[in-house]
Amino acid sequence: MAYVLTGHGGLDFRGHPIGTDFSSFWAASRLVLTGHAGDAYDQIKHYAAQQAHFGEGVQYYAWFYPPPALLLVAPLGILPYLPSLIIWLAATGAAYVATVYRFIRRSDAIIPILCFPAVLITTIHGQNAFLSTAIIGTGLLMSDRRPFAAGLILGTLCFKPQLAPMLAVVVLARTNWRMALGAALSVSSLLISATLIFGLEVWQQFASIVPVSRLWLEYGVMGFAKMQSAFAAVRLLGGGIGLAYSIQAVVTISAAVLLFMIWRSSISLRLRAGATGAAILLGTPFLLDYDLVLLSLPIAALAAEGLEKGFRPYERTALACAWLLPLMARPAGFAHIPLSPEMVACLLVLIWRRATQEGANAVKPPGDAVPVLSNQSQGTSTAATSRYC
Repeated sequence: MAYVLTGHGGLDFRGHPIGTDFSSFWAASRLVLTGHAGDAYDQIKHYAAQQAHFGEGVQYYAWFYPPPALLLVAPLGILPYLPSLIIWLAATGAAYVATVYRFIRRSDAIIPILCFPAVLITTIHGQNAFLSTAIIGTGLLMSDRRPFAAGLILGTLCFKPQLAPMLAVVVLARTNWRMALGAALSVSSLLISATLIFGLEVWQQFASIVPVSRLWLEYGVMGFAKMQSAFAAVRLLGGGIGLAYSIQAVVTISAAVLLFMIWRSSISLRLRAGATGAAILLGTPFLLDYDLVLLSLPIAALAAEGLEKGFRPYERTALACAWLLPLMARPAGFAHIPLSPEMVACLLVLIWRRATQEGANAVKPPGDAVPVLSNQSQGTSTAATSRYC
């Protein structure tokens, strides 16, 4: 609130738009509503739309999202800028809180969920990380019971396609073809809708901006300290573009292999969903610090399992460091110390370790037989489990 009150005319005390990146969304919406959706991919015209509201000296905030994202932001420009920003953050923020709460289901978890540092970063930027986290978390938690509906939800992530590839690993690991069908239907519906509403030429205009987005990634136009991927870590340390892509490929493949093994295991759905959040963060080179909202899923999943079944070595320390990571990542980046890839990988490995240990300790009865334990053996089993946890 103080951040808003210290501003004037939609600008904060630094002269930047309140909600910084949201100015890009709102300007794109205004272009859509005036019948010029394709101009969102023309940096000169998109910048002019931002300047028309905030003044000529305002910093430019780019739009690199595919055409289905224009469907998402289209209603935002109906309202004035600040009311639109507030409604956007309130609606997507509520979806984020509800989703993470489903992982842990404890009333005393609400404050840590709300105070997670990535929440503040996303709020200041007016970004869409609340929405992407809600889509991923909700869809994955439905994937066992209602796979087709889960796919329909997960397919809407096509507005931010760099986060989607790890979902294919989930489908393959569980051979969940109903979820894949739902996702395919959802994606195709959004692609067709965007084409029918904005015209086929909007895809040509989008294609023209893709090389620009690659330059922003490779040369760190937004600053490598703000970017949190393995690719950005290599570039932050002075590595070349080729080396950065190679390291990113190794990290992505490694994360995909661990994720596949986790989804093939018998651990709880919330741990599998949490692992997916971590793997998604590791699997894309284009990752900003506000995207670390997605880290709330593995944190909540591991915390819930630890509180119910007992924490294993290093888990408490890892969870505390991961919760603080969004607060430390950018300052550490300015000091040329990349933190995010290692910390996110640590959470993924901890979940994988639970998956392998629980799988090794599981005893499957022959056939369909259900073993009946005596009271004495039940007590012995419970005591052993307590000592192990």
